[in-house]
Parts: sequence; C-alpha cells; structure tokens
Amino acid sequence: MMTSSNARFALVLAASAAVMLSGCASGNRELDAGQRMSARGDSISGRGEAWSDGQRDVLKGQKAQQKNADRAARAERDLRKARDKTAKAERQLQAAQKAQGDAQQQINAGTTQMQRAEAEYGDIRNRPSAIPPQ
Repeated sequence: MMTSSNARFALVLAASAAVMLSGCASGNRELDAGQRMSARGDSISGRGEAWSDGQRDVLKGQKAQQKNADRAARAERDLRKARDKTAKAERQLQAAQKAQGDAQQQINAGTTQMQRAEAEYGDIRNRPSAIPPQ
C-alpha cells in the first residue's frame, strides 16, 4: 500500500528521471544549472516528505504502543483482583463446607441424645409407679 507521500515521492522521482532522459534524447545536450537544481530540489523535497511521513508513523506507533501498555497494565491489575476474589471465594466455600459438616455432626449428636432420652423415658414409664396404687 502506497501512502500519499510515497506516491508524491515516486511521482517526483519519475519526473526527475523524465527530465534527465529527455535531455539525453535531445542529443548530448546537458541540463543547464537551473534544470539540475530543480531536479535536485524535487528529489530532496520528496525525501523530506517521506521522512516527515515516517516520523509521523513513528509517533503514531509510539502512542499506540503506550496505549496498549496501559491497557495491558489495567488487564493485569484486573486479573490480579479477580484471582484475589477467587481465592477469597474458595476460602469462604471451604469454611462454609466445614461449618456445614460441623452442623451435621451437631444434628447427629442431638438426634442420638433425643433417642437416648426417649429410651430412658420408656424405661421409667415401664417401671412401677412411685406412688402406690390405691
């Protein structure tokens, strides 16, 4: 893909070559000083424009590079925060699972205690009454 400055440079170069070739075609007639200076000025001008375009591209690339470095830094920060949140959630999940296990043990112990109490009540009920029947 040719940028406009590259196209201008190519056009100037082609024009300079055409001027030089036309001088050769008209029979060993050399370019006069004005023609040589004009051709040289066009050539220099084309190189100056190309350099300016290159400088603009460098600045544009540097700006894009900085923008992408900033985006990468934000992404790394967000990723670090997400990892911290994930680790915290995993710790909370482990604590909740442990607490759930402890609660189940408490339920089991309470159920066992209730069954023992019912059995003991049944034993007491089957014994003779504390007050003699009348």
